[in-house]
Amino acid sequence: MATTLVNTIDIGCTPETVYRYVTQPSRWHEWHPNSVWASPASDTLKVGDSFDEDIELQPLSPLPFRMRRRTQYTVLVAEPFRTWEVRGETTDGWLIIRYDLEPGAIGTVFKRTLTYQTSGPSRLLMSVLNKRMDNMSLLALARLKSTLESAHAQ
Repeated sequence: MATTLVNTIDIGCTPETVYRYVTQPSRWHEWHPNSVWASPASDTLKVGDSFDEDIELQPLSPLPFRMRRRTQYTVLVAEPFRTWEVRGETTDGWLIIRYDLEPGAIGTVFKRTLTYQTSGPSRLLMSVLNKRMDNMSLLALARLKSTLESAHAQ
């Protein structure tokens, strides 16, 4: 069964600024704590484009055990400054990341929806990871807001 996490945050930048930044996977490591690396380093990914990302999870934190995995994504939706969605495949599951942007009172209302499902041994760890995944999503959005608003203020 799939799990869905939805997080929303107000960011003091235009939807154009937010969209251009979050749709560059090679920059995800700047704001998402689980992202280690992504390619290609492209300014614009359109429907049908693909890319890879390495993520690292620490499911039993504070224990030092870490899981690192590669995810291969395909862009499903690319509506500039409004919506962007990708589907990722791993060796033991899949995920969909969707970004929805709307003009807001201070700039942009940014909504991130993460839906994922795992199988095999990873599925057993998900009972432990689900709360941690939710916390990481909240931290990621807080870091995204801080990163973009700091850059925008300069």
